[in-house]
Amino acid sequence: SLYTGVDATSVTEAQTSYKWSFASKRSRADDDALRAVRQEVGAATDGRESATNSAPGSSRVRGPTLPSSADLVYARELERENDDRDRGLKRKRDRADAKDRVEDMVGPKEVGREGMLEKKRAKRESDRAFRDKADEGLEADESVLIGSGDSFKDQIARRDAARKRHEAAREEKISASRERTQALRDREDKTMAMFQALAKQRYG
Repeated sequence: SLYTGVDATSVTEAQTSYKWSFASKRSRADDDALRAVRQEVGAATDGRESATNSAPGSSRVRGPTLPSSADLVYARELERENDDRDRGLKRKRDRADAKDRVEDMVGPKEVGREGMLEKKRAKRESDRAFRDKADEGLEADESVLIGSGDSFKDQIARRDAARKRHEAAREEKISASRERTQALRDREDKTMAMFQALAKQRYG
């Protein structure tokens, strides 16, 4: 328009220095009202905002802020706790899977009284199998076991001689043990007698 770019508030500065007599009698309130009207006219004329709308202290649009160091530490700790929990759950699942595989191969484990009875039955069967195997290994002809004629008598004599030697050795061990025991007792008696004599000399 014709007044584009012209600030209405600066019109008074371009006017003549001559002032009408009625203008000098205006109050401050009149001046403020006139200034406000001029600002509105300027805003309507060239689309500029009035000074009242652009006053300092108006709020500014703020964007997102960066996380603080405390937020980062908390996030790392939370992630670590989640990882530990996931590992613990994975170990439990692995153990459960391993147990299931073992039970699939050997059957479930018996518990309580039934389990004890099952163990006893298994042990009896194992002992019976061992005895049967030992009996099969000792099968031999009767003549080999008891001998015949002089051979059998010689075996009996050797057995008796071995038994006597064993008994003699055992008697020697017993006798030696008795002698050591008696020697220890004699030594203790002598030591006690010496202590008693010393006590009698010192304390009367």
